[in-house]
Amino acid sequence: MELKINKKGIKGPNWVGAFIRQKREEKGLSQKELGQLFTPPVTTQFVSNLERGVTPVPATHVQAVVKALNLNEQELMLLMEKEYAAKLTSKIAGQNFEGQALMSAPSVIVVAQADEEFFKEIVHWYNQLGDSDRQMFRAQTKSWFESHLKKAI
Repeated sequence: MELKINKKGIKGPNWVGAFIRQKREEKGLSQKELGQLFTPPVTTQFVSNLERGVTPVPATHVQAVVKALNLNEQELMLLMEKEYAAKLTSKIAGQNFEGQALMSAPSVIVVAQADEEFFKEIVHWYNQLGDSDRQMFRAQTKSWFESHLKKAI
């Protein structure tokens, strides 16, 4: 599933739209046919916007999507949650997802407001590292915390 840049220039994943399109195509439905399964029916343009990530799935339409495509509601809701978290993380932390093949959304981490800038800077620099440097950073950070936390106990 690809990451997109919308008209506003915000980069983020379109996991929900790609999932809906995949399930619709597996069922052999056109966008128009899927739209007719909603109550009340929705337009082909609305379905197209969902699939392209232009329009997020409104809460009032979740049940219609689940029923029309015979989906597991929890699976759809989890995917919606992950996509929202990834987009929010991108905005807050300034992470750039372009060119990365992310299959799951990054975690949203809550820190004290006083520490926010510090952690944004760490995230920024961490995202600049290659895989081997990331592994080394994780190992050294884990080791440092383990040794310091043992001293505090």
